[in-house]
Amino acid sequence: MWECECGREPLDYRLLWLRFLKKLWILPVAVLAGALLVGAAYYYSRTAARGGRTYQAESLFYIDFAENPQGVEYDYYNYFTWGEVIHTDFFLDRVLEEMKGEYSREELASFITATVDSDVRYLYVRCNTHSPELSVKLAAILETIVPQFAKERQEIQSIELVKRGDHASDSSKIRLGNACFLGACLGLALSVLGILIVLVVDTGVYLPDTVEKRYGLVCLGAPFWPEFEPNWDWYVKDAEKIALVRADGEDSPEEILSQVGPKAADPRVLLCENPVERPEELARIRECDRTILLLRAGQKNHERFTRLLEQLARQEIPVTAVILTKADEKLLSAYYRRKIEN
Repeated sequence: MWECECGREPLDYRLLWLRFLKKLWILPVAVLAGALLVGAAYYYSRTAARGGRTYQAESLFYIDFAENPQGVEYDYYNYFTWGEVIHTDFFLDRVLEEMKGEYSREELASFITATVDSDVRYLYVRCNTHSPELSVKLAAILETIVPQFAKERQEIQSIELVKRGDHASDSSKIRLGNACFLGACLGLALSVLGILIVLVVDTGVYLPDTVEKRYGLVCLGAPFWPEFEPNWDWYVKDAEKIALVRADGEDSPEEILSQVGPKAADPRVLLCENPVERPEELARIRECDRTILLLRAGQKNHERFTRLLEQLARQEIPVTAVILTKADEKLLSAYYRRKIEN
Protein backbone atom coordinates (compact mmCIF):
# COMPACT_ATOMS: atom_id res chain seq x y z
CA MET A 1 0.00 0.00 0.00
CA TRP A 2 1.19 3.49 -0.85
CA GLU A 3 2.64 5.52 2.05
CA CYS A 4 3.09 9.28 2.52
CA GLU A 5 6.07 10.94 4.19
CA CYS A 6 4.25 14.18 5.04
CA GLY A 7 5.17 15.35 8.53
CA ARG A 8 8.39 13.34 8.51
CA GLU A 9 10.15 15.25 5.78
CA PRO A 10 12.84 17.72 6.96
CA LEU A 11 11.96 21.40 7.14
CA ASP A 12 13.26 23.22 4.08
CA TYR A 13 14.65 26.44 5.59
CA ARG A 14 15.48 27.97 2.23
CA LEU A 15 11.93 27.51 0.99
CA LEU A 16 10.62 28.76 4.33
CA TRP A 17 12.70 31.94 4.06
CA LEU A 18 11.69 32.63 0.45
CA ARG A 19 8.01 32.17 1.27
CA PHE A 20 8.46 34.39 4.34
CA LEU A 21 9.86 37.16 2.11
CA LYS A 22 6.67 37.05 0.05
CA LYS A 23 4.73 37.82 3.25
CA LEU A 24 6.84 40.82 4.28
CA TRP A 25 4.07 43.22 3.30
CA ILE A 26 2.14 41.94 6.32
CA LEU A 27 4.75 43.29 8.77
CA PRO A 28 4.22 47.06 8.24
CA VAL A 29 0.46 46.50 8.26
CA ALA A 30 0.72 44.58 11.54
CA VAL A 31 3.02 47.24 13.03
CA LEU A 32 0.58 50.01 12.12
CA ALA A 33 -2.43 48.02 13.31
CA GLY A 34 -0.71 47.16 16.60
CA ALA A 35 0.27 50.76 17.22
CA LEU A 36 -3.26 52.00 16.51
CA LEU A 37 -5.03 49.32 18.55
CA VAL A 38 -2.81 49.49 21.62
CA GLY A 39 -2.58 53.27 21.41
CA ALA A 40 -6.35 53.63 21.14
CA ALA A 41 -6.97 51.19 24.00
CA TYR A 42 -4.43 52.95 26.19
CA TYR A 43 -5.81 56.40 25.39
CA TYR A 44 -9.35 55.25 26.15
CA SER A 45 -8.31 53.69 29.45
CA ARG A 46 -6.49 56.86 30.49
CA THR A 47 -9.15 59.33 29.40
CA ALA A 48 -12.66 58.20 28.53
CA ALA A 49 -12.74 55.38 31.07
CA ARG A 50 -11.63 57.81 33.79
CA GLY A 51 -13.85 60.70 32.80
CA GLY A 52 -11.38 62.48 30.55
CA ARG A 53 -8.08 64.28 31.05
CA THR A 54 -7.10 65.64 34.45
CA TYR A 55 -5.54 69.01 35.23
CA GLN A 56 -3.51 69.82 38.31
CA ALA A 57 -3.02 73.12 40.08
CA GLU A 58 -0.28 73.01 42.71
CA SER A 59 0.23 75.41 45.61
CA LEU A 60 3.39 75.46 47.73
CA PHE A 61 3.44 76.48 51.40
CA TYR A 62 6.25 77.00 53.91
CA ILE A 63 5.57 75.71 57.44
CA ASP A 64 7.21 77.28 60.45
CA PHE A 65 6.98 74.63 63.16
CA ALA A 66 6.81 75.52 66.83
CA GLU A 67 9.22 74.08 69.39
CA ASN A 68 8.33 71.63 72.12
CA PRO A 69 9.33 72.24 75.78
CA GLN A 70 12.73 70.68 75.08
CA GLY A 71 13.42 73.25 72.35
CA VAL A 72 13.00 70.79 69.43
CA GLU A 73 10.70 71.53 66.50
CA TYR A 74 7.67 69.36 66.02
CA ASP A 75 8.30 67.29 62.93
CA TYR A 76 5.71 64.54 62.87
CA TYR A 77 3.63 66.18 60.13
CA ASN A 78 4.92 63.88 57.40
CA TYR A 79 3.65 62.57 54.07
CA PHE A 80 0.96 60.34 55.59
CA THR A 81 -0.13 62.90 58.15
CA TRP A 82 -0.89 65.60 55.60
CA GLY A 83 -2.63 63.07 53.40
CA GLU A 84 -5.15 62.53 56.21
CA VAL A 85 -5.29 66.09 57.56
CA ILE A 86 -6.24 67.65 54.20
CA HIS A 87 -9.42 65.52 54.20
CA THR A 88 -10.55 66.47 57.70
CA ASP A 89 -13.63 68.58 58.43
CA PHE A 90 -11.49 71.67 58.96
CA PHE A 91 -10.63 71.79 55.27
CA LEU A 92 -13.57 70.06 53.61
CA ASP A 93 -16.24 72.07 55.44
CA ARG A 94 -14.67 75.33 54.34
CA VAL A 95 -14.10 74.21 50.77
CA LEU A 96 -17.67 72.89 50.58
CA GLU A 97 -18.95 76.24 51.80
CA GLU A 98 -16.88 78.19 49.28
CA MET A 99 -18.04 75.94 46.42
CA LYS A 100 -21.65 76.58 47.43
CA GLY A 101 -22.69 72.95 47.16
CA GLU A 102 -21.59 72.48 43.52
CA TYR A 103 -19.80 69.26 44.49
CA SER A 104 -20.27 66.73 47.25
CA ARG A 105 -17.85 66.27 50.11
CA GLU A 106 -16.64 62.95 48.62
CA GLU A 107 -15.99 64.55 45.25
CA LEU A 108 -14.03 67.42 46.78
CA ALA A 109 -11.99 64.97 48.86
CA SER A 110 -11.07 63.09 45.69
CA PHE A 111 -9.90 66.33 44.03
CA ILE A 112 -7.53 67.47 46.82
CA THR A 113 -4.23 65.96 48.03
CA ALA A 114 -1.47 67.27 50.26
CA THR A 115 2.05 65.96 50.69
CA VAL A 116 5.58 66.82 51.78
CA ASP A 117 8.80 65.56 50.31
CA SER A 118 12.18 65.23 52.01
CA ASP A 119 11.86 68.64 53.68
CA VAL A 120 8.73 68.53 55.86
CA ARG A 121 8.64 72.34 56.04
CA TYR A 122 7.44 72.55 52.43
CA LEU A 123 3.85 71.50 51.91
CA TYR A 124 2.45 70.78 48.44
CA VAL A 125 -1.31 71.03 48.03
CA ARG A 126 -2.52 69.70 44.70
CA CYS A 127 -5.95 69.98 43.12
CA ASN A 128 -6.67 67.44 40.36
CA THR A 129 -9.91 67.75 38.40
CA HIS A 130 -11.16 67.31 34.85
CA SER A 131 -11.32 71.07 34.39
CA PRO A 132 -8.31 73.42 34.55
CA GLU A 133 -10.58 76.26 35.73
CA LEU A 134 -11.96 74.15 38.59
CA SER A 135 -8.47 73.08 39.65
CA VAL A 136 -7.30 76.72 39.79
CA LYS A 137 -10.44 77.72 41.69
CA LEU A 138 -9.95 75.01 44.31
CA ALA A 139 -6.28 75.94 44.68
CA ALA A 140 -7.22 79.57 45.30
CA ILE A 141 -9.71 78.53 47.99
CA LEU A 142 -7.19 76.30 49.74
CA GLU A 143 -4.54 79.03 49.63
CA THR A 144 -6.73 80.99 52.04
CA ILE A 145 -7.69 78.01 54.22
CA VAL A 146 -4.31 76.29 54.72
CA PRO A 147 -2.67 79.28 56.52
CA GLN A 148 -5.62 79.31 58.92
CA PHE A 149 -4.75 75.77 59.98
CA ALA A 150 -1.66 77.10 61.79
CA LYS A 151 -3.95 78.94 64.24
CA GLU A 152 -5.64 75.63 65.14
CA ARG A 153 -2.46 73.72 65.93
CA GLN A 154 0.08 74.50 68.63
CA GLU A 155 2.74 72.53 66.73
CA ILE A 156 2.71 75.11 63.92
CA GLN A 157 3.57 78.76 64.34
CA SER A 158 2.64 79.82 60.83
CA ILE A 159 2.06 78.63 57.26
CA GLU A 160 3.12 80.94 54.48
CA LEU A 161 2.10 80.71 50.83
CA VAL A 162 5.23 80.44 48.68
CA LYS A 163 3.81 79.63 45.24
CA ARG A 164 0.29 80.10 43.97
CA GLY A 165 -1.54 77.44 41.98
CA ASP A 166 -2.76 79.91 39.37
CA HIS A 167 -2.07 77.55 36.50
CA ALA A 168 -3.37 74.03 35.90
CA SER A 169 -1.22 71.69 33.85
CA ASP A 170 -2.27 68.43 32.23
CA SER A 171 -1.65 65.69 34.80
CA SER A 172 -3.18 62.82 32.87
CA LYS A 173 0.29 61.31 32.33
CA ILE A 174 -0.74 59.95 28.97
CA ARG A 175 2.31 58.38 27.34
CA LEU A 176 0.65 57.73 24.03
CA GLY A 177 3.95 57.48 22.19
CA ASN A 178 5.16 54.72 24.47
CA ALA A 179 1.87 52.87 24.11
CA CYS A 180 2.01 53.10 20.31
CA PHE A 181 5.62 51.90 20.31
CA LEU A 182 4.67 48.94 22.48
CA GLY A 183 1.76 48.16 20.17
CA ALA A 184 4.03 48.36 17.13
CA CYS A 185 6.51 45.95 18.74
CA LEU A 186 3.72 43.55 19.67
CA GLY A 187 2.28 43.77 16.17
CA LEU A 188 5.67 43.01 14.65
CA ALA A 189 6.43 40.10 16.99
CA LEU A 190 2.99 38.52 16.66
CA SER A 191 2.92 38.91 12.89
CA VAL A 192 6.35 37.31 12.48
CA LEU A 193 5.34 34.46 14.79
CA GLY A 194 1.99 34.06 13.06
CA ILE A 195 3.55 33.99 9.58
CA LEU A 196 6.13 31.41 10.65
CA ILE A 197 3.47 29.20 12.22
CA VAL A 198 1.30 29.39 9.10
CA LEU A 199 4.26 28.61 6.84
CA VAL A 200 5.51 25.72 8.94
CA VAL A 201 2.13 23.98 9.23
CA ASP A 202 1.27 24.59 5.57
CA THR A 203 1.12 21.26 3.74
CA GLY A 204 0.94 22.80 0.27
CA VAL A 205 3.43 21.73 -2.39
CA TYR A 206 5.60 24.47 -3.89
CA LEU A 207 8.55 22.55 -5.40
CA PRO A 208 8.89 19.49 -7.64
CA ASP A 209 11.34 18.11 -5.05
CA THR A 210 8.60 18.15 -2.40
CA VAL A 211 6.42 15.85 -4.51
CA GLU A 212 9.22 13.31 -4.78
CA LYS A 213 10.24 13.49 -1.12
CA ARG A 214 6.74 13.47 0.33
CA TYR A 215 4.83 11.16 -1.98
CA GLY A 216 7.64 9.08 -3.47
CA LEU A 217 6.46 9.87 -7.01
CA VAL A 218 8.30 11.20 -10.02
CA CYS A 219 7.56 14.88 -10.69
CA LEU A 220 7.93 16.06 -14.26
CA GLY A 221 8.17 19.60 -12.90
CA ALA A 222 6.14 22.66 -13.82
CA PRO A 223 5.15 23.09 -17.49
CA PHE A 224 7.37 26.18 -17.80
CA TRP A 225 10.32 24.32 -16.24
CA PRO A 226 13.15 23.56 -18.72
CA GLU A 227 13.26 19.89 -17.74
CA PHE A 228 9.54 19.41 -18.19
CA GLU A 229 9.53 18.64 -21.93
CA PRO A 230 12.32 16.03 -21.90
CA ASN A 231 10.83 14.46 -18.77
CA TRP A 232 7.45 14.23 -20.47
CA ASP A 233 8.92 12.72 -23.61
CA TRP A 234 10.80 10.10 -21.62
CA TYR A 235 7.94 8.90 -19.45
CA VAL A 236 5.29 8.78 -22.20
CA LYS A 237 7.43 7.78 -25.16
CA ASP A 238 5.82 4.36 -25.66
CA ALA A 239 2.33 5.28 -24.42
CA GLU A 240 -0.73 4.88 -26.61
CA LYS A 241 -3.02 6.71 -24.20
CA ILE A 242 -2.10 9.11 -21.42
CA ALA A 243 -4.53 9.86 -18.57
CA LEU A 244 -4.14 13.34 -17.09
CA VAL A 245 -5.94 13.13 -13.77
CA ARG A 246 -6.54 16.39 -11.98
CA ALA A 247 -6.35 16.02 -8.25
CA ASP A 248 -7.96 19.29 -7.27
CA GLY A 249 -9.24 22.62 -8.48
CA GLU A 250 -12.41 23.84 -10.07
CA ASP A 251 -10.85 24.98 -13.33
CA SER A 252 -12.51 24.15 -16.61
CA PRO A 253 -10.96 21.46 -18.83
CA GLU A 254 -9.62 24.15 -21.13
CA GLU A 255 -7.89 25.91 -18.25
CA ILE A 256 -6.46 22.61 -17.01
CA LEU A 257 -5.01 21.80 -20.41
CA SER A 258 -3.59 25.30 -20.77
CA GLN A 259 -1.72 24.78 -17.51
CA VAL A 260 0.00 21.72 -18.95
CA GLY A 261 1.29 23.68 -21.92
CA PRO A 262 1.83 22.47 -25.49
CA LYS A 263 1.92 18.83 -24.40
CA ALA A 264 -1.82 19.02 -23.76
CA ALA A 265 -2.28 19.01 -27.55
CA ASP A 266 -0.86 15.49 -27.74
CA PRO A 267 -3.66 13.37 -29.28
CA ARG A 268 -2.90 10.60 -26.79
CA VAL A 269 -3.88 12.81 -23.82
CA LEU A 270 -7.17 12.11 -22.06
CA LEU A 271 -8.20 14.53 -19.30
CA CYS A 272 -9.85 12.74 -16.38
CA GLU A 273 -11.53 13.94 -13.21
CA ASN A 274 -10.61 12.86 -9.70
CA PRO A 275 -11.89 9.26 -9.43
CA VAL A 276 -12.52 9.70 -5.69
CA GLU A 277 -15.25 12.19 -6.54
CA ARG A 278 -16.14 10.70 -9.91
CA PRO A 279 -15.79 6.87 -9.63
CA GLU A 280 -16.86 6.42 -13.23
CA GLU A 281 -13.53 7.94 -14.25
CA LEU A 282 -11.71 4.79 -13.13
CA ALA A 283 -12.74 2.97 -16.31
CA ARG A 284 -11.34 5.75 -18.50
CA ILE A 285 -8.08 5.82 -16.51
CA ARG A 286 -7.67 2.03 -16.91
CA GLU A 287 -7.88 2.44 -20.68
CA CYS A 288 -4.64 4.43 -20.56
CA ASP A 289 -1.20 2.96 -20.12
CA ARG A 290 0.20 6.09 -18.45
CA THR A 291 -1.38 7.91 -15.51
CA ILE A 292 -0.09 11.39 -14.79
CA LEU A 293 -1.57 13.41 -11.93
CA LEU A 294 -2.04 17.17 -11.99
CA LEU A 295 -1.29 18.76 -8.60
CA ARG A 296 -1.87 22.47 -8.12
CA ALA A 297 1.01 24.18 -6.30
CA GLY A 298 0.57 26.14 -3.11
CA GLN A 299 -2.91 24.89 -2.27
CA LYS A 300 -4.34 23.17 0.80
CA ASN A 301 -4.80 19.97 -1.15
CA HIS A 302 -2.64 17.45 0.69
CA GLU A 303 -5.55 15.43 2.09
CA ARG A 304 -7.36 15.46 -1.23
CA PHE A 305 -4.26 14.37 -3.14
CA THR A 306 -3.48 11.69 -0.56
CA ARG A 307 -6.99 10.32 -0.90
CA LEU A 308 -6.57 10.14 -4.68
CA LEU A 309 -3.32 8.21 -4.37
CA GLU A 310 -4.90 5.79 -1.91
CA GLN A 311 -7.82 5.16 -4.26
CA LEU A 312 -5.56 4.54 -7.25
CA ALA A 313 -3.47 2.17 -5.14
CA ARG A 314 -6.60 0.21 -4.13
CA GLN A 315 -7.52 -0.10 -7.81
CA GLU A 316 -3.95 -1.18 -8.62
CA ILE A 317 -3.54 1.71 -11.03
CA PRO A 318 0.13 2.75 -11.09
CA VAL A 319 0.95 6.44 -11.09
CA THR A 320 3.51 7.33 -13.72
CA ALA A 321 4.35 10.87 -12.60
CA VAL A 322 3.01 14.16 -11.28
CA ILE A 323 2.85 17.56 -12.96
CA LEU A 324 2.99 20.62 -10.69
CA THR A 325 0.53 23.14 -12.12
CA LYS A 326 0.26 26.87 -11.38
CA ALA A 327 3.64 26.88 -9.69
CA ASP A 328 5.21 30.19 -8.69
CA GLU A 329 7.83 30.87 -11.34
CA LYS A 330 9.62 33.54 -9.29
CA LEU A 331 9.76 31.27 -6.26
CA LEU A 332 11.26 28.42 -8.27
CA SER A 333 13.80 30.75 -9.86
CA ALA A 334 14.86 32.10 -6.47
CA TYR A 335 14.96 28.67 -4.85
CA TYR A 336 17.11 27.07 -7.53
CA ARG A 337 19.10 30.28 -8.08
CA ARG A 338 18.59 30.46 -11.78
CA LYS A 339 16.45 32.27 -14.27
CA ILE A 340 13.84 30.14 -15.97
CA GLU A 341 13.67 30.66 -19.71
CA ASN A 342 10.49 29.52 -21.37
